[in-house]
Amino acid sequence: MVHHETPPASPYMEEVVEEIDDDAGVIGDVEIVEDYEVEEDGIEDGGEQMADEDGDIMEMMEREDAIVVFDKHTNSVFCGSLSKNGQYAVTGGQDDKAYVWSTSTGELILTAADDKESIIFADFSYDDQYLATGDMNGLIRVRKTLDWSIVWSDNSMGDATWMQWHPVAHVVIAGSESGELYMWKITDGECKVIQSFGQKPDVSCIMPDGRRIVVGYNDGVIRLIDLKSCSVISTITSNMGHTSAITSIDCHLDNNIILSAGVDGKTIVSSANTGKIISILQDLKGNSTNDEKDEEVSEASGNWIETIAFQKDVSQIAASGTISGDIFIWDIARKILRHKLNQGSGISKIVWKEKSTLFFTAGLDGILRCFDSRSGECLRTLLGHTDDILDLCISKDGKKALTVSEDKSARVFDIELP
Repeated sequence: MVHHETPPASPYMEEVVEEIDDDAGVIGDVEIVEDYEVEEDGIEDGGEQMADEDGDIMEMMEREDAIVVFDKHTNSVFCGSLSKNGQYAVTGGQDDKAYVWSTSTGELILTAADDKESIIFADFSYDDQYLATGDMNGLIRVRKTLDWSIVWSDNSMGDATWMQWHPVAHVVIAGSESGELYMWKITDGECKVIQSFGQKPDVSCIMPDGRRIVVGYNDGVIRLIDLKSCSVISTITSNMGHTSAITSIDCHLDNNIILSAGVDGKTIVSSANTGKIISILQDLKGNSTNDEKDEEVSEASGNWIETIAFQKDVSQIAASGTISGDIFIWDIARKILRHKLNQGSGISKIVWKEKSTLFFTAGLDGILRCFDSRSGECLRTLLGHTDDILDLCISKDGKKALTVSEDKSARVFDIELP
């Protein structure tokens, strides 16, 4: 999530532990992967480079690749999601409104929220039975998609930092500015509260087993929490791992490996089973031992990983993107950087296509790009937006991508390759 004054839209590998040395992950013996070697030739200027000629630039900026454009928002659009059947999109933004609309025609179906504060959450439940929206003040509404009627609402939590559906249950989970985590069972409203630790929870990721949640806090601390007992299973403190706010977290399908990134420039691999750090893959602002590295670190001092994501299958590949446009493609098990490239603009979000080697980046130049993780090649650039893309969602069948933007619009793109 890119850090604006108001928030934009916007948290599996079976044998990796056995492959790690017996003492790896123990405090004091954490492996820091420095001077990593790129396994294949990295692409220094990946992505589609803007032509120098003004005419070519204008042609690119005027091209419209979206199959549907939704333009009823009157301010920046922060969040967007697709129903699992791909039929509907829901978008919300700084105009305090959330809309449901058709991904085929752009026709407005419903004004799902008309609040007094920016909408930061709008998503369908795992089975499309419910739609939930939430604003910065913590007001949450849940509608039944059968007739769009409101079946539950709550505004007891106070100001919110994030909200999300549980991936396999009718449960909404949210983080509050005061530090607590809330869980509501839909539709009876049964509520559990996980205590505050004095810091704002910035990001979260529910483990694939659905029983635990990983939460990254503003002070760099990461906590693994049991959702049933609301107890903390393990903690990675700032003196071991990240030293500043966590920007992105993802969990591998093996229910063990956690990948995290922070404003401190670090990318860290840790174990949910042991609660220990396995390795520090990268430190963009880290210690250096020579003048050349000092210069590199100085140039990277305002740069950090903004988004990180595992490939959506049993492979051990992940991609991360920075606010300056760098993309890193990692082989996590081997701790090897497969590709490093730069797409020419900052990245707000990376999303993988299901069961595919392809991933998409939401650019702060308004361009949606598709990359192949095997080659590092940019396969497609999809144009239409005129300002930052703030959120990105790919349909479950992998045929459509939804983007929302600072330019007050949302777009649907056909992302099937010929």
